[in-house]
Amino acid sequence: MAEHPASSMTPWQELKTDAAACRWLRWHPSQLASCVAERGDFLPEPLGADELRELREAHAKWGADPASLAAIDLLGSPRTRVVIAGQQPGFLAGPLLIVYKAMAAVKLARRLAEQNPGLDFAPVFWVASEDHDFNEIRRAYWPGQSGLEEAYIQPSLWEAGQMIGLVETESVIGGLVGQIEQTTFRSEYRDTIIKLLREAYGAADATVESGFCRLLLKLLAGTGLVVVSPLMNWVRRRGAAIMTRELEQAGRSTVAVIARAVEMGAAGMEPPVHRAPTAINGFWVDGQGRRWALHRGEDGRVRRVLGETREELEPVAVGELLGALAADAARVSPNVVTRAIVQDAILPTVAQVVGPGEAAYLAQIEPAYENFGVFAPVRWPRPELTLIEQRVARSLEKYEIELGEALCKDPEPLMERFLRGEMEHGALSRIETLRARQRGEIEELYGGIGLDVPAIRAAFDKLAQAMDKGYKAIEERVLQQRAEDEAHVRRGLAIVSASLRPAGLAQERALNPIIPFAVNYGLDWVGRLFDKIDITPTRPLQVVALAELVKGETHARRFEPDQAEGDLQRLEQG
Repeated sequence: MAEHPASSMTPWQELKTDAAACRWLRWHPSQLASCVAERGDFLPEPLGADELRELREAHAKWGADPASLAAIDLLGSPRTRVVIAGQQPGFLAGPLLIVYKAMAAVKLARRLAEQNPGLDFAPVFWVASEDHDFNEIRRAYWPGQSGLEEAYIQPSLWEAGQMIGLVETESVIGGLVGQIEQTTFRSEYRDTIIKLLREAYGAADATVESGFCRLLLKLLAGTGLVVVSPLMNWVRRRGAAIMTRELEQAGRSTVAVIARAVEMGAAGMEPPVHRAPTAINGFWVDGQGRRWALHRGEDGRVRRVLGETREELEPVAVGELLGALAADAARVSPNVVTRAIVQDAILPTVAQVVGPGEAAYLAQIEPAYENFGVFAPVRWPRPELTLIEQRVARSLEKYEIELGEALCKDPEPLMERFLRGEMEHGALSRIETLRARQRGEIEELYGGIGLDVPAIRAAFDKLAQAMDKGYKAIEERVLQQRAEDEAHVRRGLAIVSASLRPAGLAQERALNPIIPFAVNYGLDWVGRLFDKIDITPTRPLQVVALAELVKGETHARRFEPDQAEGDLQRLEQG
């Protein structure tokens, strides 16, 4: 591996700079051409007829369009390279960053196809359905009519250790539809979206994975995106070679991961992956789809532990696990270390679109790639976006709040600042200024008369008292109105916070692409953003005003190269 200069930057910061090399990762984005060339010497076998058939059947079941079905065939050619993105199958298509990753994979694949006319490039989304972190995917948020709404999949539908992709969702749809109807405004698209959600989650055999795949493919229709699930038989069969090697090496990859953790710690970074020295990087999968962590015992046998409950199965010899894996590739699955290695071993990946957390985790596990003889691709930073809805833009302007403040600060101090400003410079201030001026004019008039007569003084005092009483009545009415305005301000800033900092998180990590976005703008809203997104690694946060999305061509046409340019030139940054 090439020597890289010492750096105090995080892996994500390195990917986002113009530097020519990374300390922590094999490739820098600027080295993508070299990566593509070198990948040609480390290619897995193209997918065979049965493997392609399984992919087509799954996509047909998920309602994929012809573009995705046609793109599957590319994976059967030795000329094809893959640009990949991935995430767990979140509820309501997961957080917005999933869409941004998928679009970046499509755009980068198209760019590479233009630059390499002798090759084909397929954009792939890897659905991490084997993950068993149910809390990571079961919630979805959206800005409602007065604040943040939260929908979730009931915990009772999941069993400790169970793969999240297998969780059934038929019982979820009724409550979800009711909540959508109660908390969103009726639009010309809402009934269509509700129908789609019923198809995605309401069928008797619907699962978290199938619902996610259906929604993602619908949002990315026309792009040729291919979805790959680790639950597919062909993926498990191909991945079995990596898991066999891991069992045979009895956790040797853990040594490399721990060593890199020490390096990262010495550089002032918290390593994202924590592995016990006894850890074997895989899971035993039981008949209920539950994953049991594997550890080397002192007697040489393998312990199988259910993480959430600490329940243990009877220890077994490594040879017994190898035999079970040989008989059924679904019995041992990858973990956080081996998942990406399996992905890059079975697909001809040249680039993976990643976020900050993934960049750090991949930087820690890439040293283990050498243990398996697997090629590590370029890690390409995903674009970072903030979407501004029209009602949010109006509130920011009305309450004199800069976007940067709204993205970084809690709403309460912003509200207090606005109300204090209204107090100091608004109606109350003007009332007090006018009252003081008129009191001064009354005193000036009395002095100008030049008659120090009690009856005249009393008449002036009576006038001043009447004026003060009138001003007090006006002030009380203004204060009453101010209390009502404060309630409006609170509601307005609650909507701003729900849109820009939902649940205290970055928008792209919490809000989903279905509600309110597809409800308000139609399923093709992602298509309208496609050309707008800049995937240049060094590009800072991009801000998009959704009110400027225009109606026009169909979703599929908008995704065709150069078709959307005219419309999307009018989509300015907010």
